[in-house]
Amino acid sequence: MRRAVPGFLRRALAIRSYPPVLRLSSQACCLNSSDNEEPSRSSVYGNYRSQCLLPSITLAVRTSKWDAARNISFRECVRLYGLSQSIGLFALLVQLFLPRRIREIHCLIQSIVDYCGNAGQELFELAPMLVSKLGGSMTLLQVYAAVTRTFVESSMFEDALLTYIEAKKIGAELRLCNFLLKCLVKENQIMYARSLFDDMKSSGPSPNVYSYSILMSMYTHGERLCLEEAFELLREMEMNGVTPTAATYGTYLYGLCRSRQITSAWDFLQDLCQRGCPCNTYSFNAVIHGFCCEGQVHKAIEVFNGMKKCGFLPDVHSYSILVDGLCKQGELLKGYDMLDEMARNGISPNHVSYSSLLHGLCKTGNVELALGIFKRLEDQGFKHDQIMYSIIFHGCCQHLDLDIVSDLWDDMIRHNFVTDVYDYTNLIYALCRHRYLIKALEVFELMLEKGVTPNIVTCTIIVDSFSKEGLIGEAFLFLDKVHQSLGIAPNLFTYKVIIKGLCKINKSDDVWEIFADMIKRGYVPDAILYSIIIDGFAKALELQEAFRLYHKMLDEGIKPTIYTYNSLLNGLCHDDGLPGFRKLMRDMIGEELVLDKILCTSIIACYCRRSNMKAAMEMYKKMESSGLSPDAFVYTCLISGFSKVRAMDGALLMMEEMENRNIEPTVVTYTALIIGYLKIGDENQAIKTFISMRQAGIVPDDKLSCILGLGNDGGDSDYYSQKAKNVT
Repeated sequence: MRRAVPGFLRRALAIRSYPPVLRLSSQACCLNSSDNEEPSRSSVYGNYRSQCLLPSITLAVRTSKWDAARNISFRECVRLYGLSQSIGLFALLVQLFLPRRIREIHCLIQSIVDYCGNAGQELFELAPMLVSKLGGSMTLLQVYAAVTRTFVESSMFEDALLTYIEAKKIGAELRLCNFLLKCLVKENQIMYARSLFDDMKSSGPSPNVYSYSILMSMYTHGERLCLEEAFELLREMEMNGVTPTAATYGTYLYGLCRSRQITSAWDFLQDLCQRGCPCNTYSFNAVIHGFCCEGQVHKAIEVFNGMKKCGFLPDVHSYSILVDGLCKQGELLKGYDMLDEMARNGISPNHVSYSSLLHGLCKTGNVELALGIFKRLEDQGFKHDQIMYSIIFHGCCQHLDLDIVSDLWDDMIRHNFVTDVYDYTNLIYALCRHRYLIKALEVFELMLEKGVTPNIVTCTIIVDSFSKEGLIGEAFLFLDKVHQSLGIAPNLFTYKVIIKGLCKINKSDDVWEIFADMIKRGYVPDAILYSIIIDGFAKALELQEAFRLYHKMLDEGIKPTIYTYNSLLNGLCHDDGLPGFRKLMRDMIGEELVLDKILCTSIIACYCRRSNMKAAMEMYKKMESSGLSPDAFVYTCLISGFSKVRAMDGALLMMEEMENRNIEPTVVTYTALIIGYLKIGDENQAIKTFISMRQAGIVPDDKLSCILGLGNDGGDSDYYSQKAKNVT
């Protein structure tokens, strides 16, 4: 174990410069005393000092009320009455509040410490004087303990240690040592804590199990984990005959879990149980929590069951940790079962337990179920806290109607919950999701009136709503306003929203301007942002700009996504760019991208438009072999492609596959098939297909009506029905 420098505390004491020795004779004054005259002063000053503190002191002595003594300063007493008399007065005040009013006594001693300024000779001469005036009501060690506490609370740790050394001269108690050790550890004063602990071991009082446990917490709970030192501390305890408690072992286990050595922690805990060493529920909970944090819920359940086998009953924390872990892994049913088990075992689930379940349900989109549980708990008398309300409110804002959102908001206000920026942002999102932009802006103004400062997420949601409504100019005005009045600057996600809105209305020049401004502000565009801009250019058939950005992505080492390739392929298909299409396909193969349904559909559609049915069918088969199910659009593309090249056998085969898979053809599907039959001159088959379409309840659209010479209502269909009968 790393040890402190020997003698550190004593060297610190030796090199410390002390203030001058007390000059009691020159400062001593007696209040209303004939044998100690006040140094020559005017009668006006004498009246002032009597009126200043004497009434407060008299009232405090007469009533024993702290309000009367609160503002009595030792420094002011010394200035008015002299040092010796002031010590006597403060001893009298201390006696008023002994033995129970510890806090008040501490404040009085703190006033004396403030007068001295630090742990020097003056303080160490005043302390025995105070004790002598107290007549045995307090010991010198008790006074030093109060002084030590004062220094610790003021972060004057060296002075606290010097006071401890002074206390050791008269036999410092272990209780004082442990108190100081705990304070130093709490304030992360590692060097001082180690020095004190080493001093205790070398010159007493010898550390006990509580002392070791305090140091163990420093090694395992501090900013820097020191697990080797923690393990050596356990060995040292055993060597010195100090038996670790369950708390000591639990603290060490916490450190192992915090360093993500969960398996080692579980092995260590099992070894403790086998050897009959003291353990408690906290030890098991630490390991359960560790496994849950690592996503190994099955191991957490193993520890949970092991705890019961070892005779320890799980508490509310054990269950709550597991419920949270299960819900985060999507095991919502098991999480709910765990809550049932809690109830069966007589353990009432707390807010943490229910919050985990509600959060898991909302995260997976089961908001209605979460809301039902939330209301049922309320009906059973369970008092929801603000966290539970925030969880369910967030889920409802994401998925449910505004009426439910409004009711929940009113409930939160009625329960006097302080709605924060998170809640307001959720409400604004719900309003924008339902396209109530004006109401969202009203809520934005309301949160400003309530003193709640919006964040960039709040502002980005409103900017996105402006963009979706095509109000790009208004979005920029809003951003300028919040930047000037609130200092909120756009982040990368805000830029994505703005650029997406500009692409939607084909403002390519403005896109480059915003893109340049974003770079200037230090934001690095990612694959998503590049893909958004590329998609905008591709849809506008500005393929040169799209590919310019694509090559910029590659040059900067940013890997294109499937969405990027999908946008470019669609653009090439519409622009008849076959050479570019083939090169892009080669790039995709080189990237070894995993095909998804959208990309496969886009490729099949492109090949069908180019009448390359061989390549289209190859992609169709590859799509099926990858476990991706073709939908009506894919089949319609293939039927249209086969009809275009007059390969009606292939078109009919695709139609039959659709029917076999219970995929309903659309009017576009039937239209493509009818056009194909008409192209090859097979009017009879075209009419049969038309009749089948009408029997399926599908009304011909304008295109098909025009081809067949029908009215807008398909009124001439009887003519085609008669022709169909003649054909059959």
